[in-house]
Amino acid sequence: MDFPFVREAVTKLFSKPSCAMYPFKPSEAAPNYRGRIVFHPETCINCNMCERVCAGGAITHTSVKNEDGDDVVTRSFDLGSCTFCATCADFCTRHSIELTQDYHMIGIEEGDLIVSGTFIKKAVKKPAPKPAAAPAAAPKPKTEGEAPAAPAAEAAPAVQPRGDGKPTQDPSKCVYCTICAKKCPGEALTVDRKEKVWKLDEDKCVACGTCADVCPKNAIVL
Repeated sequence: MDFPFVREAVTKLFSKPSCAMYPFKPSEAAPNYRGRIVFHPETCINCNMCERVCAGGAITHTSVKNEDGDDVVTRSFDLGSCTFCATCADFCTRHSIELTQDYHMIGIEEGDLIVSGTFIKKAVKKPAPKPAAAPAAAPKPKTEGEAPAAPAAEAAPAVQPRGDGKPTQDPSKCVYCTICAKKCPGEALTVDRKEKVWKLDEDKCVACGTCADVCPKNAIVL
């Protein structure tokens, strides 16, 4: 009786296995592999850009107020809906989202594939109203034969921070290059290079500071 596979089976018993012995011996992921998400809530500024660009709708958040009026935000990533495209990490200006090489993602219970983190977003404080300018002193009457006084040099007022974390433009430094508007994650800045106009939409601004970081002339004050 002919057993064509007996010889091969016996040979394989004494040869080295051709497959990886996973899960007894975990294998390393390939370079640039996009695996389990790690969220760093301590650096998150709650700009919600990750939610806007997530194609799978895998990113959500909840927000409640504490006794100080601050927002206690919990951001969650559903790895069951995630496509691991890394777009959220690419758009995160604070590098709060990281895709690791961990491919061990087996869910047994509800919540096993949920990555979340909680942080406190401080309440935005409105800037204090500026005091009214003091009235200019009346010019001193000139006496006969007195030389005319030299005009006093007017010092350009220094641009002060608003006090609420949102940006203010220094027109003396700004070259209206539009880089700040292009890099703003909330599209809160409008820059007209021709008309020399810099405008902030306060409702869209999340006080992330990206505009100040990318400004080549340091013309934005926070």
